Amino acid sequence: MENHAYIGDVLATVVYLIAGVRLLRLGQRTGETPERLLGGAFFFMGVSTGLYVLPVFSAFESLWTPLVFAGRVTYVLPVVMIAVFTRHVFRPDERWSNWLVWFAAILQVSGIGGSALAGDPAGYSIRNGGFWVEWVGYTLPFAWVSVEAFAQYRNARRRMQLGLCERLVSNRYLLWALFGLLQASWSVVLIPQYYVYEMMNQFTTFWDALYGGITIASLVMIWLVFFPPSFYQNWINKPATGADAAAEGSRGGD
Repeated sequence: MENHAYIGDVLATVVYLIAGVRLLRLGQRTGETPERLLGGAFFFMGVSTGLYVLPVFSAFESLWTPLVFAGRVTYVLPVVMIAVFTRHVFRPDERWSNWLVWFAAILQVSGIGGSALAGDPAGYSIRNGGFWVEWVGYTLPFAWVSVEAFAQYRNARRRMQLGLCERLVSNRYLLWALFGLLQASWSVVLIPQYYVYEMMNQFTTFWDALYGGITIASLVMIWLVFFPPSFYQNWINKPATGADAAAEGSRGGD
């Protein structure tokens, strides 16, 4: 990949690990399952991304294929944890949500195993059926995140008009929905990126820049959801006036 993508991946490694550790500590203090699930998910996302980045350094260049394969395998854990989190928080009583978690996990494991047995352990070949099986497995949970969070955001806006929901809580649903959407979009960008790589044996600047931009935008969403700075909280909690209030009322009544 070009520098654009690796800058995003290096930042992602750092942010995911920091967010993961902080949420795991919070989960240890509170004993709450959601914090532990997300903490574990972000921690292993950081580990996975770091494994992808290591071959850039000359000391690890000879280990490119095994490190990338290890990154693929490790990525199964955070995606499954994200799916379990979504089921636990949004659909705890729905039987289909449990099957969806298993479905995503099986697709990832099957896709990785299939592509590796077909001679593509790095998973770069879109001509390999295993690529598509794995792709669906890690894209579906983030699309699910986006759908559920957008639905909750819509409900939260209505409750906010009645004084039953805080602005910051409503905004967190929106940010979490955008995170899921960005991650799903990141998966879509991989398709032309890997297609060009397979044709030209190199990653192109345009797709790498887009990849890196989406990655950085996803990190911003995570930071604002879980560690919003005071100025951002003050901005979100600022009472709406005039036209803004009228606009919020019309959207809340949709």
